[in-house]
Amino acid sequence: MDEVVFRGNLSSFLELSMTHEEMAISFAHMLVKEFNKWEAKTKGETDPVIATIWNREFFEIDELTHSLSDVTITYDDAYNLIFFPALKDQYTVYMKKEELYYILQGTYIIKKLISPLLFIDAGGIVYTESYYFGLPIVTNLRTVDGVPYSEWPPTVRLLTNSISAPYLWKIDKFSKGLLTNFPKDKTGRPIELEDALEINSPKELGLFLSFLRTMNNR
Repeated sequence: MDEVVFRGNLSSFLELSMTHEEMAISFAHMLVKEFNKWEAKTKGETDPVIATIWNREFFEIDELTHSLSDVTITYDDAYNLIFFPALKDQYTVYMKKEELYYILQGTYIIKKLISPLLFIDAGGIVYTESYYFGLPIVTNLRTVDGVPYSEWPPTVRLLTNSISAPYLWKIDKFSKGLLTNFPKDKTGRPIELEDALEINSPKELGLFLSFLRTMNNR
């Protein structure tokens, strides 16, 4: 029998009135929060992850068919919502905060000027997408807790899954050599993909289930 993992009101997290992008961003925010909670509990004091690079296509919006104000979610329901990245490995890397900005700014330009299919949905951070003299720009970058970009430490930590992670090691190719690959370790030295693997981390499904169980206890 399929295990029930949540029963109650989930509308503070997701609503059917949300767009696909809004749902994906809400989910990505949750991943950052739950990963940091897991790491603080299992490893003690660590550098918290400030953001995750996600994609709305990871979130199966068609699986949501009725109101979330009174909903029952089973293990299979939770898996089906994110089946593509659900059991993928997790990776964390360090990069300069301006490098994270370059990623957000670059993908926004590509989305607006080249193809709307090329985009990312970042979790843990929010920002304003606007135009300046006709050019798309990212402004007012801050964490979901309201900490502005100007107050971030010079180096920040990023969470991503094994679907998105390899692209961080292709920044040099995407930029035609204008930029170098951003991923580094805590000391600032460049690292390879395998070195960024969080071996013992819960997968995204595990983080989602942890969140649902927490919501159950409210």
